[in-house]
Amino acid sequence: MTVVRSLFDQDFTKMAVVTEDPRTGATHVGYVDRTGKFTDLTGNQDFGNTPHEHNAAFARDGSAVWFTYEVTDEPGTSTKDRIASRALAGDHKLVDRFEVSTAQNLVMVGSTRGQAVMANSAFLSPDGRRLLAEGYVLDVPAQAQGVGPDLVEKGRYLACDYGWLDDDTVLCGENGRYAALDIAPGAKPGPPILPSNDHRNSAMVISPDGGRFAFLSQKGAALDYYLCDTRPGSTPQKVERTGKFSTLGDTAAFIEWR
Repeated sequence: MTVVRSLFDQDFTKMAVVTEDPRTGATHVGYVDRTGKFTDLTGNQDFGNTPHEHNAAFARDGSAVWFTYEVTDEPGTSTKDRIASRALAGDHKLVDRFEVSTAQNLVMVGSTRGQAVMANSAFLSPDGRRLLAEGYVLDVPAQAQGVGPDLVEKGRYLACDYGWLDDDTVLCGENGRYAALDIAPGAKPGPPILPSNDHRNSAMVISPDGGRFAFLSQKGAALDYYLCDTRPGSTPQKVERTGKFSTLGDTAAFIEWR
C-alpha cells in the first residue's frame, strides 16, 4: 500500500499522475486536486528531446512530485533511467537526483520531504535508521537521496514486508496468522497473532504506535476488513460497514492509519 500512499500529498488533497500524448508519445507528470483540476508540471517543451517521465510520487510534505525519466545522450545510444523531481511552486524546473538500474514503482518514505525508494513496498523504521523494502532490511545510507533496487537487494532478506512494529521489529505473514520478528540476525518469528483460521488474509496498514493493524480477509466469496492488536493470540474485530464505513467496498485499500 506504500506505493498507493505515495500518489498523494500529506493531506490527500492532491494526487500525482502521469499523462501521455497519443500523438507524440510524450509522458508528463503533474497532479490533480480535489476539484478535478490537472496541473502539468512538465509543461510544454521547446524543440528537443521528447519528455518520458513516469512513476510519479508525491514528496511527503507535498512540495514536489518525484518521478523516473529516461535520458539518451546521443541518438542510437542506450537509454538510462534516472530519478528527478519537480516542485509545485515556481517554474517546476526538473531537478535531477540520481541514476537507477531499473525504473519501477517509486515510493516516498519518511515524515517530511521523504526519501525515494524504487520498490513495490517500502517502510522507514520509526527512528529513521532502517528501511524495510521488498522484504529486505538495510540501514538507510547516509546522505543518500534515494535507494535503488540494486541497493535494496544488498540488504538482509527477512521475507517480511508489512511494516514496522517498533524500531527493531517487523510484521511477518507467517501463513496468514502474522507474527512479530526481531530484525536481529538469526531471530525467529514470535507466536502467531491471529487464531488458527481458513481465511486468506492480507495485511494493509499498521498503526503508528505498532499496536494494531488492519487486514483484508477472504473466506469463500466473502471479503471483510478487520482490525487487530499485534499481541500474540489477539482476536480480530470486523470493521462493520456502517456509519463512516458505510461506503466501504470490497476493493477499498487502507493506505494510512490516522
